[in-house]
Amino acid sequence: MTAIRAITKVKSGGVVEIATPGLPLGEEVEVIVLVGVGKAPPTPGGRRLKADWGGALADLSRQYTSVELQHKALEWWGD
Repeated sequence: MTAIRAITKVKSGGVVEIATPGLPLGEEVEVIVLVGVGKAPPTPGGRRLKADWGGALADLSRQYTSVELQHKALEWWGD
């Protein structure tokens, strides 16, 4: 099974085209289309994510590389 994720615009007559390179010509395929129109669903409780923490870890950039920080974060989260 091959999963193809594509975002495309609806054309005249409700036609949606998605290129599928790598599939053999004449191959029978099952197509599942998920249609989402408009805004994303609201967050639970109507709250938005905060970005007030931006720059809070800037001092750590002098001590760790980005990969080391990823490993540290996993340690902190207990994963």
